[in-house]
Amino acid sequence: MVSSQLAIQIFNRFSVAAWNSSIRQAVNRGDARKALLLFRQMKLECDEPPNNLTFPFIAKACAKLSNLKFSRAIHARVVQTPYSSDIYVQTALVDMYVKCSHLEDAHQLFDEMSVRDIASWNAIILGFAQMGFFDRVSLLFNRMRVDGVMPDAVTVMGLTQLVSGMKDGILLGSVHCFGLKCGFGEDVSVANTWIAGYAKCSDLCSAEIVFSGIALDCLSVVSWNAVIAGFAYFQESVKAMGVYRQMLRGGYRPDLSTILNLLSSFAQSNFLYYGMVIHSHGVKIGCDGDITLLNTLVSMYSKCGDIRSARYIFDCMNERSCVTWTVMIGGYSEKGDLDEALTLFHNMEASGEKPDLVTVIHMIAACGKIGALEVGKWFDNYTVLKGLKSNLMVCNALLDMYAKCGSMGDAQNLFHSMNEKNVVSWTTLISGFALNGKFQAALDQFNRMLKFGLKPNHVTFLAVLQAALTPVFWRKDGKFLI
Repeated sequence: MVSSQLAIQIFNRFSVAAWNSSIRQAVNRGDARKALLLFRQMKLECDEPPNNLTFPFIAKACAKLSNLKFSRAIHARVVQTPYSSDIYVQTALVDMYVKCSHLEDAHQLFDEMSVRDIASWNAIILGFAQMGFFDRVSLLFNRMRVDGVMPDAVTVMGLTQLVSGMKDGILLGSVHCFGLKCGFGEDVSVANTWIAGYAKCSDLCSAEIVFSGIALDCLSVVSWNAVIAGFAYFQESVKAMGVYRQMLRGGYRPDLSTILNLLSSFAQSNFLYYGMVIHSHGVKIGCDGDITLLNTLVSMYSKCGDIRSARYIFDCMNERSCVTWTVMIGGYSEKGDLDEALTLFHNMEASGEKPDLVTVIHMIAACGKIGALEVGKWFDNYTVLKGLKSNLMVCNALLDMYAKCGSMGDAQNLFHSMNEKNVVSWTTLISGFALNGKFQAALDQFNRMLKFGLKPNHVTFLAVLQAALTPVFWRKDGKFLI
């Protein structure tokens, strides 16, 4: 009898473990919904209740879905169990609320924890860091130090991502020094984050110094990609290719990120050969079927002036996203081929793909390039119909189009109807007046802009100079009239 009861208990215990294993596998495969369905099935079929290993898996599934309703239901279920004070379970719930973008719920649960380890602190600190809340992160970080919890590599990487997102090179240098002081200078993952951070802060010199400080036997493809991405972001194509050659000579195999970063740095016709070489490398390593790579190739060939190759890749694609159509339309727009861009635009809609903000801006720009006022007005009405005209970038694009088409009356009417205006809006109008020979109107708009307290940029001054330096504004005695 005793042995029979023991057998049942053992069966039930392993039954829970089996369910946990199935749930974990579903979460790890990215199938969060299946994990939740398994959890519901487990409650119905398993004699034993979920344990302290079950709830973290379920919390992770809710986090992947970013579903607050499910998250709160799981939290309520945990409260009814003996595991509501389990640090592992509580940390998973904090992370769950963070991933659902409900930081206040996460913070409240964090404050209720009687015991916290570095994983708990990292969950809440990284949550606020990813949202860019520098002040909250500072307070939490100081609390962690007061509680005697030492930061780990994950903490330092989170702080690095925060300050690099703020593009504050000085703060990044402070975090870098702090990380070195804590002994993470030889951690390649931390170093890779510093490289990417310095690149975002436009400090490529420091990024290279960090990279050169990584031991050769510790370098990874991620390290090389971080440096290449930094140069690519600022379109330092020659330097990016130089690093790529070093990477290949070192025996490292490029991956999809390497190829994407390099291709994104080629935006001029003199880099077309480099683009073709990297394209062939992408084919060689077998990532030429990736839609992101194909979209980048279409963009690269278009920007380098080889619209035929871009169109060939586009036509050969079995799957096209909104980005695919938009990139190809942008290529024809840049070339000033409105007919082909318009044909693609209508084909895009016919295929069931909805044009987005960028697609429409490309089409408006194409109209401005060749002075197609009537088509431009059609797109003006289209933006109203699709609810896009409230967007400032769309309005600025329409302003530029009307100015280039010589319809300053339409440009002025649009400008005055805009609820929001920025320096680009004012500059576009001033430039439009100057371009169309209305020099006094351009100078008047410039003075109004200054009265509104907006700071002109270099494009504004070029437009003003174009208007001011016309002979009409010079007196016979050689003195300048403004």
